[in-house]
Amino acid sequence: MMKRFFLLRMQARQKSDYPLRTFEQLVSTNGIRKGQTGRTPLRDYIEWQNFPNIMKRENFFTQRKRMSLESKEDTFIFDNILDHGPTFSKCLAKWLLVNYKLNDYPYYDLNVVNIYTDLPQAIQLCRSLMTYLKSTLSETMFQKIKYFMIPLYRCDNIPSKLLDGIPGSVTLVQDYPISPTLLRKKFLIDDPVQILMINDVIKYTTHDLVRFSSDVNAWQQCFVEVNEKGQKNKVFDSELDYSCKLALEQTFDDQSSILSDSDLYIPTKLIEILMAIKNSIPEHRIFAVDTPQRSRPTIIALLKSLLGSRSTGSSLMIEEPYSDSISSDKRSGRAYFTTDFLLLQKIYNDINISSRSCEVEDISDFVDKWISPSERGTHSLLGGEKSHLEAIKNSSLAILHST
Repeated sequence: MMKRFFLLRMQARQKSDYPLRTFEQLVSTNGIRKGQTGRTPLRDYIEWQNFPNIMKRENFFTQRKRMSLESKEDTFIFDNILDHGPTFSKCLAKWLLVNYKLNDYPYYDLNVVNIYTDLPQAIQLCRSLMTYLKSTLSETMFQKIKYFMIPLYRCDNIPSKLLDGIPGSVTLVQDYPISPTLLRKKFLIDDPVQILMINDVIKYTTHDLVRFSSDVNAWQQCFVEVNEKGQKNKVFDSELDYSCKLALEQTFDDQSSILSDSDLYIPTKLIEILMAIKNSIPEHRIFAVDTPQRSRPTIIALLKSLLGSRSTGSSLMIEEPYSDSISSDKRSGRAYFTTDFLLLQKIYNDINISSRSCEVEDISDFVDKWISPSERGTHSLLGGEKSHLEAIKNSSLAILHST
């Protein structure tokens, strides 16, 4: 499925008579059938191909970490947050609790919204967080915690027994996914909200492929066009859709440093989610964990390294070649993006300029700040495996969180 997509031929054109099909329309009609024509933004096409394989409901013993790249000789390993045992979840619980006590207690509840794609991982994280918080808080304070699990895409018919044994108020949202519509109309919380996107959300929010064309002196957006025979072509078009225009405005303040005719990725879907959160839940804090770009550091990243912090991004703009920015796991049909966290930090801070800001940290630096002295060096795994702290120290994961 994905292999066929990556072999699509690239063309350039200025105008198309093919009807535009959005991600939602592709889902409702099961794609563009033979005899029909259509065009869809590349991000929507990838999303349509991706979403059936993203929402995971396997048991806890299913191995999902190893994902092959296009090259048969190369294999990329995504760190899994569950490999770090309870150490990370305890640090996250402390971060949530300290922010709550400093800013919201006792006037508001502690509302935690976990946006997820991996159900077993989300349940295990919830269990670990709520169990730890119950053990450290008074019953009165613990009752103020409201935990919501919301899927990135629809994930219904989940048996409620999966929540058995998890203390406190935990709600599994099943009948609608995270979306601007959901946040505006269906999921209304007047109190401040702590939003978690742990380990598997950022990499699966699709990007637009764009270029600044020297021929027309304007931005062009990549679309996938399907003709009557079902043949697919990738084309660049100067007529940008609304979401792509918005993402370009948020991504690039100054176009003087952009190389013309270079393929660039911009995180359109993630920007849509961040904008929806800003507009619908202005009183929020965000905590996101994923695998960022780490190659080709900029001067800023090198300076941060010299000052003692490990670099967590590759560039203030996404300028990776197409084949290096997006990869596919051919066994599952998933495509994923490695995103520049420094870029996301800038975008988030620009969107929330009057209310919130965020910073980027390696997961090892975060844990080092929040772990208690008594917990250091005491968590060993069975079978001679590395300790949780050693796994965290060597982890490729980074964190984007509110300050």
